[in-house]
Amino acid sequence: MNILIEGWRGINHSFSLVNQWQIIELSKSCNIFFKDVPFASKEWDNKKNYSGLEKNLSTLINNIPNPQKNEMHDITYRMSFPFNFSNNFKSKILFVFGNCEYKVLSKTKYINDIPERVKLNKNFFIHTPSNWCKEGYLNAGFTDEQVVVVPHGVNEKTFYLISDEEKKKVRKHYGIENDAFVLTNIGAMTENKGVEILIAAYGILKKKINNLKLILKDQSNLYGTKTDYLFNKLKKSEFNNKYKIINDKMMNDILIISKNLNLKEIRNLYSITDCYVSPYRAEGFNLTPLEAAACGSQIVITKGGCTDDYYTSCLGFQIESSEKKINDLYSLKPNLDSLINILEEKVINKGDNFKIERSNYVNKNFSWEKVVKKLKKEFEKKLSK
Repeated sequence: MNILIEGWRGINHSFSLVNQWQIIELSKSCNIFFKDVPFASKEWDNKKNYSGLEKNLSTLINNIPNPQKNEMHDITYRMSFPFNFSNNFKSKILFVFGNCEYKVLSKTKYINDIPERVKLNKNFFIHTPSNWCKEGYLNAGFTDEQVVVVPHGVNEKTFYLISDEEKKKVRKHYGIENDAFVLTNIGAMTENKGVEILIAAYGILKKKINNLKLILKDQSNLYGTKTDYLFNKLKKSEFNNKYKIINDKMMNDILIISKNLNLKEIRNLYSITDCYVSPYRAEGFNLTPLEAAACGSQIVITKGGCTDDYYTSCLGFQIESSEKKINDLYSLKPNLDSLINILEEKVINKGDNFKIERSNYVNKNFSWEKVVKKLKKEFEKKLSK
């Protein structure tokens, strides 16, 4: 099978990272060609926003040949933003990757054609990573047959259980005591991630649990939003006026990381995490909790969204939420009391006997090898029609 991929590579944006892991697996059994698409921001480049992949993997990806002029392919697979809906493709079928966090395909998300026209093309398909996202494409008028759901995956050679001795070394490196209970979130500071809900829960619990620590990793090098923004927002809120959570003691036990991290460094953060918390409002797939679980960390995630596709009880717990619609955008409202109760009653200072089970669950069901095989089967299925 010949596949032309038009997209991003080399940077730490989620589209680029997912694209690169898919390339690594597809290249084992397919002829891959690559056409670079300009990044969404002129400020991004593969030095300042380096993907963090090991050199041998980066070299493999960078050495994929460009397509020859007028060369026909079996499949064109587009993975960039805005989503390119152009009907101008030199292949039998076209797949466009897209997420749909708010279950709405707004006009700012696509270029070069409109859903009303491209949905009539029998050789045009959408690949999206969750059933939550699929609803957005169905709402836009695409047919069930056109929208293919294949999840993202985890690289089991990077994200795995490390020894207790290694964990002690990593904790020492970051100045975290061995008896500290660590909550972590390494998502961007954008509103859909709900990180301020985690900070609020942490602030409440910190008043009672002295050994509680919080690690936050922003994506300021991509999006320009630093963690300070959230703390300042919370500091001025009615919530803080009531509970007074923003204080020196609370802030002293928060580790904020803004620099780029390679995959080993990210794995180390997951590995010293007792509980990875993602009280998100709207996500396309939310891969970081799954990676953290592969490293043994319990996860606490919002119930009712995209993570319902991969959640099972050995992974951790789900935050109660309600779905709401504002200005045609669908999102979830995670319940703060539910999050606090889960952390206090079920997670912190409780025994965790599922580290091996959850790591095995992720690697068995969501390795990149496994999920890309599913994607390849979808390619083959559409080609055969």
